Amino acid sequence: MPKILVIDDEEAFRGSLITILEKKGFDVLQAPGGALGVQLARTHVPDLILCDVNMGGVGGNLTLYALRRDPQIASIPFILMSGYISSGDTPPGIHRGADGFLTKPFSIEKLVATIQACLTKPEETRVPESKASIGSQDKASVDSSSGLIETVIRILDITRLIGNTDRQMQPKETMELAGQAHAAASLLRRRIENCLLYAEIERLASDWQQAASLQEHRSGVREIVEPVAREKARALERTADLDLRIDDALAAISADSLKKMMEELLDNAFRYSLPGRAVQLKSAVVADPVALSIIDQGCGMTPEQVAQAGGPMPLDQVLLVQQGSGLGLAIARRLIELHRGTLIIHSKPGRGTTVTVTLAKSSAR
Repeated sequence: MPKILVIDDEEAFRGSLITILEKKGFDVLQAPGGALGVQLARTHVPDLILCDVNMGGVGGNLTLYALRRDPQIASIPFILMSGYISSGDTPPGIHRGADGFLTKPFSIEKLVATIQACLTKPEETRVPESKASIGSQDKASVDSSSGLIETVIRILDITRLIGNTDRQMQPKETMELAGQAHAAASLLRRRIENCLLYAEIERLASDWQQAASLQEHRSGVREIVEPVAREKARALERTADLDLRIDDALAAISADSLKKMMEELLDNAFRYSLPGRAVQLKSAVVADPVALSIIDQGCGMTPEQVAQAGGPMPLDQVLLVQQGSGLGLAIARRLIELHRGTLIIHSKPGRGTTVTVTLAKSSAR
C-alpha cells in the first residue's frame, strides 16, 4: 500500500482526510505541523505528502522548501492544499517544486485522481525547488515570481475576493480572508525591511571608517536579549517553550544590531521546532568573548545546508528571494561579522540545531 503523510494543523479536517485515505487503501501517517512533518518524512520516507499551506509555525511552503533541499527525501511527490484561490493559471506552489495542488474543499474523486497522477509521475520530472520551472527563463525572473511579487499578488487576490459583489460570503469566511491578507501584508513589510537592512549592511561593510566605528558601541546583553526573546516567544505562541539562562555582561555591539540579530536567530529556532519542545537561550562569559547560544530541538539541517546557511547574497538578488530562503540568517551573520564576532552552527537532521554567537566583551559603558 502506498504510504501517505498528511500534514495539516486542523485536527477535524486532518481526521476526515485520513479516514478517506484509509478507506481507499492507503497507509497514512499524520503530523499537525510542518516541523514534525519534515521529521516524519525523513524517518518513514512516505510515497507521497499532502500538506496544508496556511499553518501556524512551519507552513506548507516552508515545509516544501525544507524537503526539496534534503537529497534523501527531495523526490517525494508533494501536494499542497489550501482554501486560497490564485488568479494565475499555475496553481500556487507548483513553481516551488510541488507536484500538485488541491483547493479546499475538494471532492474524494479529485483527491484520489490528484494522488494517483502524482504517484505515477516519472521521478526524473520531479525537480528540486531551486530548479523548478526555470526552463528557458533566467533564474532571476523565476525567483521574482516566488518572492515579494507573489506576496503582493496574494494580497490583491484576497482583497478582490472580499470585494467581489457577485459572490456572497459568510462573515466567518470574510474574517478568515481578511486575516490572511493582514498576515501576508505583515510578512511583506518584514521582508521589505530585511531587504533594505541587508543593503545597508553591505554599504557599511564597504565603508571601513563606519565599520570601524561600530566597535565603539556597547550594549547590556540581558537588558536587550531577554525582552526580545520573550516577545518573539509570545508572538509565536511559544512562551512556555522558552528557556532563558542569560547572564549580564556588556558586549561590543550596538543595541539595534544585537536586537535584530537575536530576533532573526530566535525566529528560526521557534519556526523550525515543534510547540512543546524547548528553545533554550543561554549566555556565557569566558575571558573576553561573550557567547550566546540558541538551542532548539527542531528538524535540523544536513551538513550541506549548514555550510550554505547565512552565506552572502548578491544585492541584485536580495529583493527576489523567497520566504524561508535564509535572508534573516544572512542578516544576522553579517551584523555579527561587522562587529568582529563569529557565528557557528551545529546541526543534525531530526535532532535540532545549536547556533552560537561570540561577541567581544566591553568592560565599561
